[in-house]
Amino acid sequence: MNGDLEPLSAQLVRDGVAILPALYPPATVARLRQTIAAVHAELGAPALYSRVPQWPRSTVEISGTGLVLHQLLGHAPALRRGLLDPRAVAVLRGALGDDMRLELVAALLCDHTRPFFEWHNHVGGIDDERFRRLGLRPAIERPERVAMLVYLDEMCVENGQLLIHPRRVSGASGPPHDRAARAWEGQLAVDAPAGTVVLMDQCCWHAVLPCAPRATPRMFVGLWFAAADAPRAHTTDTSLRRLHDADEVLASVLPRGGDRDA
Repeated sequence: MNGDLEPLSAQLVRDGVAILPALYPPATVARLRQTIAAVHAELGAPALYSRVPQWPRSTVEISGTGLVLHQLLGHAPALRRGLLDPRAVAVLRGALGDDMRLELVAALLCDHTRPFFEWHNHVGGIDDERFRRLGLRPAIERPERVAMLVYLDEMCVENGQLLIHPRRVSGASGPPHDRAARAWEGQLAVDAPAGTVVLMDQCCWHAVLPCAPRATPRMFVGLWFAAADAPRAHTTDTSLRRLHDADEVLASVLPRGGDRDA
């Protein structure tokens, strides 16, 4: 690994989060935005928030999170090239191991109609909704699943600022404070340019402030990675099994063997 990236892997383990500001250049950010906007348009430009979850398609969710395009590479196969930055992958491998695997690629769109998104984490990673339904909050003692979030807008108060509560990846995963509070002691409020990558362990608590009205939706791409020895997931991104001709970086983290046949 590049020596400059090793401290970020250590930080990801130590604090549950690592941030790579402006990792993606403007041209790549524009391409990702245009591709996701095109999928939204093809769906008929549905609303970007619903208090009661709706599923207009099996891989399209409109809920309190926003509009989520699950299995994004099924909606936009052109993103099989140029989606992953090798520097972010190197940081992830430093925390999860060289043989980590990609479990999910998704995109999220939201706007000012989404209120304060209260504090939450994603224990279970790709299976987080299942864990919530079952009320599971197991103690997790080491990095097993990490989200890579590629923000396609400037990260600031006006755009719905991301709030993060850093904590070591070990021990109980329950909330340390009131989940509805708009500020937690020790929080990190992220200010960063478009193209910034946030790497976040499944146990890391975070919240999002509402954004101001704007002409275009706020977007990010979310990817879940798992260590090779992490507990097997119940949920599967089947679009990854159908993927062909991926670029070298993406191909290096695709599920292999029995994982691809799950």
